[in-house]
Amino acid sequence: MGDIAWIRASQPEKRPIWGHPNGIQVSLWPCDAEGRPGNDGGPRGLLRIGYPVLPITHAAGLINFIAIEPVVKGVRCYSELEPSTLREGRGKFIWSGTRGVSEEKFDQGTLSLLPGTFVEVLRVNLFVEPFVNKARVQLRLEFRSDKPDEVAITSVAQPGSASMDNCILTATMGNYMRLRRVWLKDHQASPLDLWPQQSTHPNGFTDDLYLPAAALLRDASGGVLACAESNEIDPAAAPPDPQAPWWHFRGAYPLTQYWRYPDAKTAGTVKLRLNGRKVYWAGTTPIPGGLAFENFDLTAPFVDSQTFIFGLAKDPAPILIRRFQSV
Repeated sequence: MGDIAWIRASQPEKRPIWGHPNGIQVSLWPCDAEGRPGNDGGPRGLLRIGYPVLPITHAAGLINFIAIEPVVKGVRCYSELEPSTLREGRGKFIWSGTRGVSEEKFDQGTLSLLPGTFVEVLRVNLFVEPFVNKARVQLRLEFRSDKPDEVAITSVAQPGSASMDNCILTATMGNYMRLRRVWLKDHQASPLDLWPQQSTHPNGFTDDLYLPAAALLRDASGGVLACAESNEIDPAAAPPDPQAPWWHFRGAYPLTQYWRYPDAKTAGTVKLRLNGRKVYWAGTTPIPGGLAFENFDLTAPFVDSQTFIFGLAKDPAPILIRRFQSV
């Protein structure tokens, strides 16, 4: 293959991490977003999203988590909260390589060229243990050498799965970088614009808000685009949560976070789901600067091999949007 030194899982060290050396990276429990074996990186049942954003070293740092939330007959399950049947405690076990394997198996993935091009593609199959609502989910990760800042995540129903209404992939911790701007078709909105009364539940969450496809941005090919960013120049400068001082964004600069739904034919079925939170995760410490977005995802009725793309950009959202709309 080419000159890219792809990051690929290392089995003996139980280091399940894949991605672009100079771009987006995805890791699984028991490995954190920085690829350090022995540091599990937080709750099980989540995709850890890393990016080379740390100061001085330019090593990968944690940016967000992505949870898997299948819905069957209206019953929604949560991959990081639901008890595991394969491991003690909460959080579904996720492994790579082969369906039905229950030990900590992590495959390097397969590397190939897109037909007729010099574009390298790293593909990784992930399997999630069955959910209480009988959903059985397989994910395919795809990293491209010409798109280092994106990972395409395709959801597949494994054999024996209950029929899913949705298979939601949600970026769960917008308050880590304190995302407070979301870019819609005609304007940008803040949490205070969307929840002016700041009515929150005892855990600090607002109600979920669903915005239809008609309110969302489209890219040049007709797919859906949703961007969120911090309103702070230096998110790392905010004081850490005294209840959880390790819960602190350490990046040298903020990033625009975005979701793309590339299927223009079914783009009209897509909704943007948002909620806000006024306190940090698993605690009571108010988020510096007030209410911030927490969950951020695109959702659509489930069809097998449905793809959503998660991306990160150093550019501010307006520049990123112009680039996607002019391709």
